[in-house]
Amino acid sequence: MVVEISTESLKEFGISANDYLYLHLLCNKGHDILVDLDLDVDLEDLQTKGFLKVGETVEDHVVREKFLTEHFTPFDQMWSELLSHFPLKVADARGSVRVLRSKDSNAATNAGAKKKYKQYLKSDPNKHKEVIKALENELKIRRDGGTMHFMQMLNTWINQHTWEKYIGLEADEPSKGRITRQL
Repeated sequence: MVVEISTESLKEFGISANDYLYLHLLCNKGHDILVDLDLDVDLEDLQTKGFLKVGETVEDHVVREKFLTEHFTPFDQMWSELLSHFPLKVADARGSVRVLRSKDSNAATNAGAKKKYKQYLKSDPNKHKEVIKALENELKIRRDGGTMHFMQMLNTWINQHTWEKYIGLEADEPSKGRITRQL
């Protein structure tokens, strides 16, 4: 694993490189690496500065928002928000389960979708709020209509810009169903 550390960030945060690496590895679930590295870190100091909530074990430590907002890029935050809203899996009436995305945001199966979404937001990062609202609308409509099992996989959903169908729809409005004409 390669970790880039900005000396400016260290000065700004008032922490050491070991502290930064420790927090970075906690964010990325690198608990096993932390044990192997045996970093000299003052956990109480990190907690006092608001970067960490110390738990009983390394796995119980919680990195606080103060570090996360500085550590992750705005796109990383937007990607995490999208994944937090997007269902992990769906089940049909028979109980068959279908996986829609990988649980790990950095998994190879999510890489293509992540790249495509980043490309989409490059022109206007403010589009992200519109996408999240459209996703919330779609999920509400699908849940109310019992069609969650028709939800697309994340890669397909992003590649086809499926959220565009749900922009401006109010999920609270009752569906009028299919409109047909009589001959």
